[in-house]
Amino acid sequence: MKLFIYSLTALMLIATAEAKKDNKGKNNEKAKQEEAEKKKKKEERDAKRDAVKEVLDAKDKNNDGSLSLDEYLTGESDVEQATTKFNEANKNGDRYLTKAEIAEMLGL
Repeated sequence: MKLFIYSLTALMLIATAEAKKDNKGKNNEKAKQEEAEKKKKKEERDAKRDAVKEVLDAKDKNNDGSLSLDEYLTGESDVEQATTKFNEANKNGDRYLTKAEIAEMLGL
């Protein structure tokens, strides 16, 4: 009888250890997935920031972090089309494109 109880106890301990091991593996996989998602989101934010920075570096002559219509039109060959695009992107109507409006205009 003691042998049966010892065997049953040993099997329970093994089953518990296996369950913990399995949960640890699941937790590690979940942590890896979460880390990969964080990395992807960071890369997307960095790409968005870099794209907006590129536009500002090229056109923001007074370095105020936004674009006026005059700044935006600099170097544009089709002024009418560029003005229309500027006005569509200027959601708040303040006649300046913010970083968020530039990002949206770029489709980011």
